[in-house]
Amino acid sequence: MAEEKIQKLIKLRSSIKSKVTILNKYVKVLQSGGPPSDLQLLDLEGRFKKFDALYAQYDELQSQIEVLSDDSDTQELEREEFEGQYYSLAAAARSVLGARPARQYEQPLNRSLSSYEYVSLQQTGAFKSNCVRLPKIDLPVFNGHYQHSLEFRDTYISLIHSRQDIDNINKLHYLRASLRSSALLVIDNLDFKAENYNSAWNLLCSRYDNKRLLVNYHVRELFNVEHMRNESCKGIRRLIDVTNKNLRALTTLDQPTQHWDTLIIHMMAEKLDSVTHREWEEYRNTLNNPPSLETFTTFLSNRADLLETLQESKNKPQKYETYKTNTNLLIATNTQREKQNFNKKTTYLIKKIFTCPLCNQNHFLFTCETFRALPIEIRIQKAKESNVCLNCLRPGHLENNCNLSSCKYYKKRHNTLLHLHEPQPIPEPAMPSTSSINHFANSSESKQVATPPLVLLSTALVKVLDGTGAAHSARMLLDNGSTANFVMQSLCGKLGLSRRSVSSTVTGINSNSSHITQSCSLNIKSLHNDYNLTVDCLILPEITKALPSSFIDIQNIPLPMGISFADPSFNIPSAIDILVGAEVFWSVLCNNSIDLGKNQPKLYETKLGWLVSGHVARLKAPSSSPVCHFISEDSNPDLTRFWELDTVAAKHSLSPEERACDRAF
Repeated sequence: MAEEKIQKLIKLRSSIKSKVTILNKYVKVLQSGGPPSDLQLLDLEGRFKKFDALYAQYDELQSQIEVLSDDSDTQELEREEFEGQYYSLAAAARSVLGARPARQYEQPLNRSLSSYEYVSLQQTGAFKSNCVRLPKIDLPVFNGHYQHSLEFRDTYISLIHSRQDIDNINKLHYLRASLRSSALLVIDNLDFKAENYNSAWNLLCSRYDNKRLLVNYHVRELFNVEHMRNESCKGIRRLIDVTNKNLRALTTLDQPTQHWDTLIIHMMAEKLDSVTHREWEEYRNTLNNPPSLETFTTFLSNRADLLETLQESKNKPQKYETYKTNTNLLIATNTQREKQNFNKKTTYLIKKIFTCPLCNQNHFLFTCETFRALPIEIRIQKAKESNVCLNCLRPGHLENNCNLSSCKYYKKRHNTLLHLHEPQPIPEPAMPSTSSINHFANSSESKQVATPPLVLLSTALVKVLDGTGAAHSARMLLDNGSTANFVMQSLCGKLGLSRRSVSSTVTGINSNSSHITQSCSLNIKSLHNDYNLTVDCLILPEITKALPSSFIDIQNIPLPMGISFADPSFNIPSAIDILVGAEVFWSVLCNNSIDLGKNQPKLYETKLGWLVSGHVARLKAPSSSPVCHFISEDSNPDLTRFWELDTVAAKHSLSPEERACDRAF
């Protein structure tokens, strides 16, 4: 009797299992094909609504069979096999239904919603327009890096964790699919069961929701922002974005960032390039109250917009015309032809127009003839009234921030034109009447000696490092006719460099020689890039006189804008601190050059900036004679012996032993 009842129950159970198998095949067809149509999704939804009822029927029949049957192991295996198939099929069906667009609330056109349904759908947010199909949102991915933990947590909670229509087994599946690397190892030891989802989520939060570590990370990111080397709109915007990102994260972590304005402004300002930093300091001086972080970021944003606009204007090709813009820039074109017909070159010259504060003409103050004709005391007064740098007499900065060379007499931070006590000219010694000493040969005919052309030598402003690693400005002469490198004794003492004993003789023009006994190593760095070199230099009391030998008016030289000159004040006579020879000269020289035309110097690109060298026109006839480097005049040997014979020897003081011998003998 019991056996017959068991067989009847098994037949009923087989019917239920057949329905489950049919649904399983249908889901697999939908998964293997393309995206299911709306009709297929509605069909699956109708079938799936009866799926839970099938399980309830199966559970009831299987329970009766287990009570009547003596083979409990077989029935337990049967139940375990069916439940595994059932839950797997349920997850697959929900996955297909979950991938469809939210159209379950659309109604047929011939049916209107009741007032209750309309209000309910509005409150749940399900009644929305479907005229625009939004892109698919991918699951967030988290690999265990703390900088992404807050972003992952908030996104996953919004998409998966807070959803009531997703059961825990599917949430655990989504959580595992979102984790990578060390984050996945945190929950890897948990079994894949629905009841383990909350444990997995809590483990993950306890590991990566560590406020102390997150605060440390974002504070460290603020301190480690990359320093800007050059003025750049991209660099400024990156500084703003990185700072705002980390401050927002710290605010989320309940840090009092609203009181950090002064600290953050100082940290960000230290990361700026020198030009932007100077502009900010000048702007801050115009404020009556301490600036806020919003004021600072607004300044940087405006600065970035300006640089981007200038960059676009620079990259835009100009037409063959001359015009003056509202920004007081004169843009002109100049076509130069080489002697060869096949070599044609067009140079675009962009030149700023500066107004002299004294005579209102278009030149700098230091080139103004009216200014140069004034007494020195009046020059100083006019320079201060004009608010120009007292070191280079140019507007836009103060002498403390000036990178150009100082007074050529005493190296003070003022211009040579403002030096109060100009050195008195040393009277020339009486020259012998020997014709070989004269610069020009004697002749019975009366002829005027031609004025030699003024030639610019290649000079560059560089940074040299002292014994502590601090940088100092120095002016360097690049001489491809020298086989050695030289440094001024005064600069070597200023830098505090260690000296080595050497014995070297330097021979110059007309076989004149100088004996050198000391040398040192110099670490030289470019002002415009990361290029640096270390050279061994012989130490001299003086290398040469100030170069160039006289002031050069650059108003008549068509210098292009937008390039970095190795020596921005190449036209102003200044002292030479370092001379490097042919080895360094050819190692820093690049391939590009610019010919400015007839009777004009040439520009040569180097790793130190653009050199200006060659023939230039003089303001007036030169008052100085040609200069040769490293001339050392030794005394005539015969004259030296004559002096020694004619000199009365100093009286020798006897020691006590010598006096005792003198008395005895």
